[in-house]
Formats: sequence, structure tokens, C-alpha cells
Amino acid sequence: MRIAIDATSVPHQRAGAGTYICNLVQALAQVDRENTYFVFAKPETFERCDLQRDGFRLMPVRVASRSARMLWEQAMLPLHLRRLGVDVLHSPHYTTPLAAIGWRRVVTFHDVTFFLLPRRYPVLRRLYFQGASRAGARLADLAIVVSETVKGDVLRYLGLPAERVRMVHLAPGPGFCPLEDSARMDAVRDRYGLPPRFILNVGTLEPGKNQATVVRAFHRLKGQGLKQGLVIAGQKGWMYEKLFRLVEDLGLRKDVLFVGYVPADDLAAVYNMADLFVFPSLYEGFGLPPLEAMACGLPVVASSAPALAEVLDGAALLVDARDVDALAEASARALRDRRLRSRLRRQGLERAGQFSWQRTARETVAVYGAALSSAGG
Repeated sequence: MRIAIDATSVPHQRAGAGTYICNLVQALAQVDRENTYFVFAKPETFERCDLQRDGFRLMPVRVASRSARMLWEQAMLPLHLRRLGVDVLHSPHYTTPLAAIGWRRVVTFHDVTFFLLPRRYPVLRRLYFQGASRAGARLADLAIVVSETVKGDVLRYLGLPAERVRMVHLAPGPGFCPLEDSARMDAVRDRYGLPPRFILNVGTLEPGKNQATVVRAFHRLKGQGLKQGLVIAGQKGWMYEKLFRLVEDLGLRKDVLFVGYVPADDLAAVYNMADLFVFPSLYEGFGLPPLEAMACGLPVVASSAPALAEVLDGAALLVDARDVDALAEASARALRDRRLRSRLRRQGLERAGQFSWQRTARETVAVYGAALSSAGG
């Protein structure tokens, strides 16, 4: 097969879908020696990755804005695909060209939060994602979803028939593991000004990640004599100003550290230095951060959102996402109960070990083949 992957949507600061696309492409380069790949991406996206092998070509695309990327996707990408004789196009982030002459389409859906939690998004962003996802679902020969939870949501909200949907799990990156390199961790601690002991949350600063509940639960724990600080790692998303004001209003300016976006190499060290990972997200399509934390041996307290319950599978303490008291109580137990911490660490490592990007890549190649076969390929 001649397969094209549109990776132009990957932002400079990778998170969520961007992490998925980059890890998938690297794993495909490792495990698939039979098919030919054309990966369309911004020049800097894979500059630190070893993708050099026969049959794997990076196609640099320079787009300066989201609107420019969308225009390139609709007007220019089909021309490239026709010139290259592509059999299958993988659009890994909802949107796909309206034109399709001679190739099959696979579209990945990471979640449908823009339908489930519309108030989480500014109006224009919500309308864009709703329209783009409906179009992507209508045009896809096969759709990839990242969890059984998202599969159910896609069937309900996008009207895709079950026979056109394939579930392929994600995985923690290979660098997320227990570390013993104290010099590396000390350097990362100094780089971000991390406190000696801390609770960690990772996620874009936006309402759906529910960091306000993390801050409120932390405030209650401080009132009970908690010694740890709180570190929140993630780029600014939208409506984050309220979170900063909450920290100020609760008198926690000296106890809560916002470190911004942390790249994967440093993030693995941050996980390894933390005492506890908390993740009370209102909704996730998969939930990579808690699985990354588990892969590093860090105990996890997360929300009982369906996808998190599915992915974490009993290896974390789960609480109602909006229950501040429950989050504070579970966090206190995970910090103070040594037997519980040991169990969470052991079970977390075991669960995280059940996922790999090599498996994700092989299952994705199978979807490409099925899409081509559906055309009489």
C-alpha cells in the first residue's frame, strides 16, 4: 500500500492528538517494512526523530496558521495525493479533504467533547469542531477511535455505523518509565523550579481538565497539614484566567506552581519526582497523562469518567470529577497509606505495560488494509 498521513495539525507544543500522531508515525517507521509512507508535516515536527528507512518519506509543509493549514488540506493535499498515487489517506485529527479521487480515507476521532461538553469550548471553536467531525465521519471509509468509550460516543453523535469503526488504543511513550538518573532529575527540578515534594497534574489549562477541583482539593489538604506543593504542567488553553484567580483567592500563590508546557523528555523526570498524580478530568477520549504517570511508577487518583475507568482498569483510585472532598480524601490516602501506595505503584506499572505504540502501529496498519479492501482493493 501507498499510505499518506497528514500530520500538519501537530502544534509546536505537543499534547493530546499531537502526541498521538508523532508516536504513531515513529512506531510505523519501526514496525512496517512492507508499505510505503508519505508523511506530510511541518519541517520541525519530526526533526528529532529517526524516520530514515526505505519507503518512508517526510513531505515538508509550511503553514503559518490554522486557517492556512485548513486551506492547504482542502486545496493542495488532494493534488499531492493524486501525484503520488496514494492508496490510503490517514487523517489523524478529525478533518479530511472533501475531495477524494482514487484513494480511501481513514479518520481518527479522539473524542467528541464538543458535543458532550459544549460549554467547555468558545463558540467558534465548538462550531468548527462539530462541523469538522461530522464531515470527517461522513467521508471516512473507516474511522479509528481510541477507546470503547469514544466508539460509543461516535456512534451516537456522529451517526457512524459500527461496521465502519475500529478501536485502537494509544500508549505511553517509550521514555515514560521509572528513572534512576538523579543528575537528570536534579537538572529538570532546577529548570522548572520544582519543590522538594509535590502533587502533580498534567493537562492543558482549560475547564474540561478540571484543574479548579485540583486546586480546591489541594487547599483542603493544606488545611490538614499537607507538606507537598502542587505542580500543574500544561500549556494555556482557554478560560484559564479563572484558574489563576482561584489560586490567588485561596491564598495559594506560594504553594501552586504553573510550569507551562513540559516536553516529553522532561515530563518523564517530573513524573518520577512527584509523590502523587491527580487527574479529575470531566471527560477523556483515552487519558494518556495518568497512564504515563503509571508507567513511571507514580500512584494515580483520577476521575471516574468512562474512558479513564476503561483505560486505568482498577489500577488507580477513581472519584467523582466534581467532588472536591472525594478528591482530597483519596489523595490523602494515596499519600499516607504505604501499603496502598505500593499496590497502586505495582498495579499501575502492570497496567501501563499492557500498552505499546508498536501494537498501536500494527493495529493501525490493519485498518489501512481493511479500508483498501473495502474498495475492492
